[in-house]
Amino acid sequence: MAQSVGGWARIICTALNVASLLWLAGCAGPARVDQYPNQQRMIGTTKDALLACAGAPKKEQPWNGATLFRYYREAPILAESEPAGKGSFSTIHHGCWATAVIENEQVTDVVYQFVPPTFDSSSDCEAIFDSCIP
Repeated sequence: MAQSVGGWARIICTALNVASLLWLAGCAGPARVDQYPNQQRMIGTTKDALLACAGAPKKEQPWNGATLFRYYREAPILAESEPAGKGSFSTIHHGCWATAVIENEQVTDVVYQFVPPTFDSSSDCEAIFDSCIP
């Protein structure tokens, strides 16, 4: 009797874990990209100050008379593991692109793009600019 109860508990636990992973993987809509503190504080920063604190961008490209600096940060590997009971299970691999728009040698806008779009990776983007904020 005790063994059959333990078997059912494992089946139920496995079913719940599978259900949560399915929800994380596809049932959620795009994560909402709001305005975040570091993102807003970067506006008005000079191009040289941005390069000094955030480093060289992964990509730099001209766009409508401006220059786009594209930065990318992936989540640390431990951030992709959720605790569950006595163990853990993997969550979605995620990261964030931060695009700084440079016009007249100053940052005029910063846009975040989550990867994948269904996962809120704002903390990854905010971390790109952590060393820029006093």
